[in-house]
Amino acid sequence: MSGGGVFTDILAAAGRIFEVMVEGHWETVGMLFDSLGKGTMRINRNAYGNMGGGSLRGSSPEVSGFAVPTKAVESKFAK
Repeated sequence: MSGGGVFTDILAAAGRIFEVMVEGHWETVGMLFDSLGKGTMRINRNAYGNMGGGSLRGSSPEVSGFAVPTKAVESKFAK
């Protein structure tokens, strides 16, 4: 610091502390948005497969038009 007195030095130090806090805050917010975007992309990729106009993962049953369970429902819930 280039002279000025105690109060000037205190205010300059407080300004630097505030500047570091603001920079840290925006860096944290930026990382949060980055993580949010990556998570959203991962969810969309898992849910919808190829999101660029390609075919979706999975396929519809071709014969009957609806899914058929592989075993009776009662056997799944039997005690």
